Amino acid sequence: MKTLIQGGYVVGFDGREHEIIKDGVVVYENDRVAFVGKDYKERVDKTIDAKGCLVSPGLIDTHFHSGINASDYLLNEANKVDYFASNYLSHGAPTREGAQHAHLKDVDVGQRFSLIHVLKSGVTTTLEIGGPGADPAPFVAMVDEVGIRCYTGPSYKNVSFFQDREGRLEYDWNDARGSEGLERAIDFAKKYNGACKGRLHTMLFPGHVDSCTPELMKQTRKAAKEIGVRVQIHATINLFEFHTVLQRERATPIELLQRIGFLDPEVSLSHCIFISGHSWLAYPYGDDLKIIADSGASVAYSPLKYLKLGIVMESFDKYLNSGVNMGIGTDTFPKDILSDMRYAALASRVAEKSFAAGHPRDVFNAATLGGAKLVGRDDLGRLAKGAKADIAIINLRDIAFGAVRDPIKAVVETAVSRDVRTVIVDGETLVDDHKYLRLNEDELLDKVQAKGEHVWDSVAKWHWTGKGVDEVVPPAFRMR
Repeated sequence: MKTLIQGGYVVGFDGREHEIIKDGVVVYENDRVAFVGKDYKERVDKTIDAKGCLVSPGLIDTHFHSGINASDYLLNEANKVDYFASNYLSHGAPTREGAQHAHLKDVDVGQRFSLIHVLKSGVTTTLEIGGPGADPAPFVAMVDEVGIRCYTGPSYKNVSFFQDREGRLEYDWNDARGSEGLERAIDFAKKYNGACKGRLHTMLFPGHVDSCTPELMKQTRKAAKEIGVRVQIHATINLFEFHTVLQRERATPIELLQRIGFLDPEVSLSHCIFISGHSWLAYPYGDDLKIIADSGASVAYSPLKYLKLGIVMESFDKYLNSGVNMGIGTDTFPKDILSDMRYAALASRVAEKSFAAGHPRDVFNAATLGGAKLVGRDDLGRLAKGAKADIAIINLRDIAFGAVRDPIKAVVETAVSRDVRTVIVDGETLVDDHKYLRLNEDELLDKVQAKGEHVWDSVAKWHWTGKGVDEVVPPAFRMR
């Protein structure tokens, strides 16, 4: 079936970089783009009117955890000061006796909800980290039902994190746990790569530099090369990790990864905020950024996650200008990659103390071409003949935008996920007129609310204080 999208601003690709084609045309046949340009004279089976819209390549979310948003309310809560800038540890470390009540995976409701949520922001490809869990088949089936393109795999590490009843963090080391987790991840990668009609791809996802032994990380790189998949690891994500690794290994996390031969162009680093020279570290020694750039590794930056904690990357522009390939991730709720592009730009301006930093061109590139490079694909993140028919149509004809001169700047400075009108993956329309087509959203949201209430009701069972959610995470105003 041949479909033509006409009108609006088309983000074409000239072989090197994006270009804007005003009143342009995109034609796709089945799952591939057939034509991008001004005029198309051949017969088509269907026409989509995109007047007043930006016709964009589908966006690529390079760091994403599927699950219900109820947990994120606990994760990045300003009033919940378990650890200084600890982010994931605030929610990721239950008491030992309460561990079975925390981190509840719910494939059919929570994980399905978050994948649809990110899809509706214009994301057609996502790197979903750790979603498959112990029983991967239902997760894979759910991804197939949602329709998104997904790079995924189980996460694993040597450490389980716990808190004692005084709120102290405990590392529970177990070499066998890490090795067994890696074996499960390898089995998943071999079994499911290419599933979901070719839309599911596998990667290896070791947990964090401080939660994996150097040996486990070396085994990960060896296995990834043998089976032909890429790797992403959480690195330099909080102060606790940085100083723990520095004390344990007499090296920064990035220096340790270099020392063990972990870094190369098939590796991406999640977050990668606290590198040598960051103002929060008071550690000016070495040059982590040069190590990353020289290795060819990519960085998956999730700006909102850190802005919630009062932290910025120092800076997006600096990483880019050093030669690091940058991708944009969502990680936390709301999973709105259009907003995260804006946050990346604004945070860079704050870090650089310059209004000239954080150019919309650069963050848009990161969410398209940068993400495609991170996963090693030249048929994603662009609209060009032969590329995958992964397309997002963003409505610019709205009072929020007003007069539009430069559609990329308009999107980066103004757009949010609710402006995404249509999302197409592999040539199939999954979102149209702002609605996801494969299920009833209202029914799903009823289930999500019920699941959220269940998560919040369980807080006293696993949190180190034994207190309920309203004491651990007080509401903005008194509720009655």
